[in-house]
Amino acid sequence: MTRCPGQDTRNLTVSYHPCPKCKKPVEFFSDEMRIRCQHCKTMVYKAQAPTCIQWCQSAKDCLGPDLYKRLMGEEREEPEESEAGK
Repeated sequence: MTRCPGQDTRNLTVSYHPCPKCKKPVEFFSDEMRIRCQHCKTMVYKAQAPTCIQWCQSAKDCLGPDLYKRLMGEEREEPEESEAGK
């Protein structure tokens, strides 16, 4: 079984988000969606939870270029014809 290259902890990045209650900065790693504030113990959530597609440098290789483009919104699918017009 192969392991996703995005799970390699050597590639994580750090960002800081203010706690909604005490306003102190809370440290998030790129693979975390929520964490408890160390100061007031409030659960802090990122505004948008990242997927590995957004932050992993190997996502394109893991998914393949076609699926990667579709999931990133780079390709727009053609609208289907409605049955009413037939």
